[in-house]
Amino acid sequence: MSPFAVEVKNLSKHYGKLKAVDNVSFQVRRGSSFGLLGLNGAGKTTTFKMLVSLIRPDRGTAFIDGFDVVKEPMKVRARIGYVAENPSFYPRMSTQELLMYLCRLLDVPPGERQPRIDRNLDLVGLVDKKNEYIGTYSRGMRHRLALAQALLSEPQVLFLDEPTLGLDPLGAKSMRELIIRLQSEHEVSIMMSSHVLPEVEAICSEVGIFDHGRLLAQDSIANLRSTASDTMNIEVILDEPDEAVDNALRRLPGVQEVESQGASLTVRVQKDEEMRPRVLDCVREIHSGILYFGIKESSLEDILLRLLENNRS
Repeated sequence: MSPFAVEVKNLSKHYGKLKAVDNVSFQVRRGSSFGLLGLNGAGKTTTFKMLVSLIRPDRGTAFIDGFDVVKEPMKVRARIGYVAENPSFYPRMSTQELLMYLCRLLDVPPGERQPRIDRNLDLVGLVDKKNEYIGTYSRGMRHRLALAQALLSEPQVLFLDEPTLGLDPLGAKSMRELIIRLQSEHEVSIMMSSHVLPEVEAICSEVGIFDHGRLLAQDSIANLRSTASDTMNIEVILDEPDEAVDNALRRLPGVQEVESQGASLTVRVQKDEEMRPRVLDCVREIHSGILYFGIKESSLEDILLRLLENNRS
């Protein structure tokens, strides 16, 4: 058995002259979580649709749990769960009716249908709502129901397209915790697309960054932090604002930018081991009240924007 739940090889999809996905290749290990990142129109949704066998690629192929998405689409669909960006259901059906109907479509053995329904509703916290009409559900409850229905097939790979779109902070937190729990307890491989980058950072072990249909990078967030840029940020917090420190740092060789917010300074410097002591010495010569000094890790947003900037320059 392949160690990869998802294998994508030279995948391409064109719409006329538009290269929606352009010769993309990547792999997702079993039991891991992979985030697709990029601006609108980068090719994430088209890639998703090809992987779940909704559209055919023009070139290349992809394998889900070892099955070809083009040649064996029904076997692929039997091994995946898919939560759409805006899940919708028949409002005049109860949750129980909907999930039983889907179990029949999925050919779940009759004796397994109700236990599987109850198990998934318990997982997403909707057991006490199973006899209520779906039309009475809040947006957050519909997202949880979408996850429950996606798990009916006991998928090897779960595809999540903007899983917290439109949720309030509490609902988004609940959904995020549910996804993390699902991966740890059920060993499901997860592929997700989201514009909420802190959410991706919390859930995903690896990310792929797309731009204009091309995959710019695939790696862990930690590795991308160290390789995406030749600069680093140093954070300095003083006991009070000091314009002289700000001006001195701007003149220091190797410093590219200084952002100041009151007594807090973020100093962007060349990635060089000698820069930290040089910045610290520069500050100490002028101001003795240093409350904090250390490296400020790049956020996933910083990494994404730098890669896009480098690709377009």
